[in-house]
This record gives sequence, structure tokens and C-alpha cells, in this order.
Amino acid sequence: MTSDIANVIEGFDRDAAVAAADGLLRELFPICRSITGDGVRQTLRRLAETTPLDIHEVPSGTQVFDWQVPDEWNIRDAYIADSGGRRIIDFRRSNLHVVSYSEPIDREMDFPELREHLHTLPAMPDAIPYRTRYYSRGWGFCLSQNQCDAMDPAERYRVVIDSTLAPGSLSYGERRLSGHDGDGGEYLISTYCCHPSLANDNLSGVVLWTLLLRALEGRRLRHSYRFIVIPETIGAITYLARNADACLGISGGYVLTCVAGPGPFAYKRSFTSLTGGQSMVDRAALLSLRERNLEFIDHPFDINGSDERQYSQPHWRIPVGSICKDKYYDYHEYHTSADNLDFVSAESLADTLEIYLSVIEKLELNCAYRSLMPYCEPMLGRRNMYPSTGGAMHQGAAAGSHTGLQAVRMRPELESILWTMQAADGSTDLMALAERTGFAVRQLAATAERLVEHGLLERIGGR
Repeated sequence: MTSDIANVIEGFDRDAAVAAADGLLRELFPICRSITGDGVRQTLRRLAETTPLDIHEVPSGTQVFDWQVPDEWNIRDAYIADSGGRRIIDFRRSNLHVVSYSEPIDREMDFPELREHLHTLPAMPDAIPYRTRYYSRGWGFCLSQNQCDAMDPAERYRVVIDSTLAPGSLSYGERRLSGHDGDGGEYLISTYCCHPSLANDNLSGVVLWTLLLRALEGRRLRHSYRFIVIPETIGAITYLARNADACLGISGGYVLTCVAGPGPFAYKRSFTSLTGGQSMVDRAALLSLRERNLEFIDHPFDINGSDERQYSQPHWRIPVGSICKDKYYDYHEYHTSADNLDFVSAESLADTLEIYLSVIEKLELNCAYRSLMPYCEPMLGRRNMYPSTGGAMHQGAAAGSHTGLQAVRMRPELESILWTMQAADGSTDLMALAERTGFAVRQLAATAERLVEHGLLERIGGR
């Protein structure tokens, strides 16, 4: 095999990953990001200091299929002040206070007029909601229900949003790691960077994306990996429009989102699950979660979600899944100020990073083999691959046994050899064998390559 993914797994320094994740989470959390603007550029530049990436700018007004790249939005300050000049709602305290893409305003108004532009969450009276209006002009403020209730209906307020909404560009980051194997595929690793101070959705995905790219950078990989960090929806559409031919060759991928919460793992399957199928990316993710005996939530594909719905549109049909830790929509704090640095942890993010590295390992190692001794079981003894003393089999049905006859587990490598030879029909790949037997893909791959060295198997590839 041409990949050195084993070196990535074996050399994984969890403490260093936790420290790096914690530092990036804290540094990037205060930045006000939207689908365009200086906050996105500032974030991308910081990511590029951690691992190399290319930053692209797409001018406002660019036609991308049925959409246009919107005008660029930037904000310097915003507040609501009472008649005494006291800021009762202040953008400098939370960038969630302003509806993203709000037009500039500076005037006084009575509370009834102002109230039409205020967004609250009565069910979560202490939380500030997150709201946007990217494609319809207007303005608004978000505040807690308690803050709203404390405002004087008889008061006259000064409302200021110091923003600009004008032609500029949409920014995104990209890094492509080229595979070294002629039969390798290409996989997409996508995340979105358009949310302001929301920690799990989706600063956590941006940080994990960066650390995963850094872990794979400079490695000899069998497959190619196309890493992109984009504004959600419009960024994915823009990327597909600008890279149409290349994207038709993508085998599958993952959207990295909501990966650092305190809850259980979840996996959202790719669109292939709608028809009962299982894509390579689904198989690799589910195997990685199951082999750790993790309890996780298994979600079918749903059209509500992130950019997986763009990548799987009829023209592309790229199967894209997501491994999450508190998936969007499923946690109480979602799209509110409660999705903060206290909600997430660098430890949870590092846990998810390890899972994704395991997923990449499976994609790298997976292939099919063809037996060069297809007529009977090969004579393993003369190749020093069988015990010199036989008969060590007993009746049993221990956990993990698939046959009712369990081999003495002092020689699990023998069982691995026998299963690998049995499955070597040229179409059964290693992940299918792992699903059937419970052996790790890593062990089966090592066994298969050993059998190749003995002239018993040939590798025929597979994605």
C-alpha cells in the first residue's frame, strides 16, 4: 500500500491536539463572521498560519448557477441606547446582537417601531438568538427575552448599526492533497465558516477541519483529499460552479460540523441511504464508530442540514455524510448565545478528530483482493502461517463468533488469514470483510499484504 496513514494514527498526540483545539477555539470565537466580509478573511488567514491553504476571492455579482454572489457585508459597531445614552444592547458584548447582513441605520425611534425589528426566544429567556437576512434587505437586533422585557415601552431609543453592504467578494479557503496511487479516488472534506460566535455550530467544525488537514499535510496518501472551508450554501454553490469538472470526479466526502459538544456521537448518512444503499463514506464512518463500541445516533439522510444537500444534487450525486457530537437542530443551545465556549470542549473535538482519522485510515486501506490460489485453501503450514500442532478448536458461541466454532484466540492472526483468503474473490473489499467478521480493517489490510508477499493474493484496487 502506498499510504502512510498508519504513521498518522500511531503518531497522533492527543494532548497536543487538545491544546491546539483549545487555542483556536478561544482565539476565533470572538470574530464576527458572515457569508462574506473581513471576519471570514481574518479567520482564513489565521487558519493558514496553522496549516497551508489557498484563499480565493469571488467578486460580488458573479453568477453561480441559479444564484449570484451577494454584496459584501462588514460591521464595525452597533447598539441600542436609551435617552440617557446608555447602551442597553451592545454589539461589542456579543456579535449575535445584530441580525447578520443588517443594513446601516442611525436614528431615534419609539419602542413600538423598534420592537418590529427585535428578535427574542421566549422559551429561552436568557439566550440571544442567531438570525440572518442575507438575501432580503433590512435590519434587526437579537436580544434575550429578559433584555427585551426590561426595555421601557415609553422610552425613545437611538438605534445605530455601523455597517456597509456593497460590492466586494466572497472568500473561501482550499487545500488539495494529491494521492499517489493510480487507482485512488478523491474525497471532499468540507466545512463552513460563516457563523459568528457560535462554538459548536460551527467554529468546532472549522477547527477540526484545520487540525485534520494539518495531520494529513505532507503525508503519502493513496487517495486525494479536497479540503474546502466556505460560507454555507452560497459558498458550496460557488465552489461547485467554479470547479464543476473536478467535482464530477469526487468519490464522496464529509461535512465537518458540530463536532465538540458534550452529547453522544451521531452520524448523518449520505443521500444513498434514501434508497437503502450504503456509500463508501457511510461504511467507513459507521465502522469507525462501531469498532470503538460507541453508542451513537444513526441518522438517515435528510434534506434539512448543511452543504451535503448541495453536493448531492442530481448533477453531482456526491455522497457526503457527517460525524457530529450534538448535531445541528438536536441540541437546545443550537443557534443561540448558549452555544458558547462553555458548551463545547477541546477534549470532545479531539475525540471527533480521532474518529475522522480512523475514517481516513479505512478509506486509505480499503481495497479488494483476488486469490491466486482459488481452487482450495492454501497450504499455510509450509509458509509458517499455521500452528505446528492442530486440533485446538472447541465448540463455543462466544461473543464475536460468527460460526459457532471459535478458534483458540491465541492465534487471531490465523483466523484473519483464513477469512481474508476466503473473501478474496476480487469483489469483496476489506471493509465488507470487517463488517462481516469484526476484525479491524487495519489488521485485515496487514494480513492481506502479508499474503500478497507470499504470492497468495493480488491487490486489484477499490475505492
